[in-house]
Amino acid sequence: MWFSRATLYNILQGNVAEARLSTLIKLAAVLDAHPLELIKPYFSDTLSERRLAIVTKDQDSGFLNDVTFPDNSVVLPNEVFIKTWSVLNTGKEPWQDLFLSCQDQTEVDALNDVSSDNQLIPKQTKIPIPYTLPGERIELSVEFKAPKKPCRVISYWKTTDKNGVLLFPEKSPLSCLIKVSAI
Repeated sequence: MWFSRATLYNILQGNVAEARLSTLIKLAAVLDAHPLELIKPYFSDTLSERRLAIVTKDQDSGFLNDVTFPDNSVVLPNEVFIKTWSVLNTGKEPWQDLFLSCQDQTEVDALNDVSSDNQLIPKQTKIPIPYTLPGERIELSVEFKAPKKPCRVISYWKTTDKNGVLLFPEKSPLSCLIKVSAI
């Protein structure tokens, strides 16, 4: 497989809008990742750009980068680690009384330790987002416990208000994608 260094850097930074779909599929195979993990932002970014051209928003957000544990980081079974994302308030209003909330369907079972063999277990399923002015960059962190057995697992997180109502539903969620390996 061959593609330019610039394309690879763009993909690594999450900018997949200019990458060919076939390139993303081939790269997923090389990384031993599920192709949807690389393809989903391809469509989400394209749709988001179209929506932003039509509608201006007073509240909006932007993912900047993974500060710790980038996608496909390797951890040990039962390892406790902290995932940190860097995000930007790209809207016109400050963020106030907002939360980063786990969107995993299995989160309740994991917290009750019903079946944590192949689930990421967050210490909390909702963390407060600090007051954030427009244009301000912040870091959000979640503490996780890795599954008990080797696997590849992902956890999704989205912004909600104090009543649990989902904000920015068109945005791709923040995610923590790890490989659990008994090295």
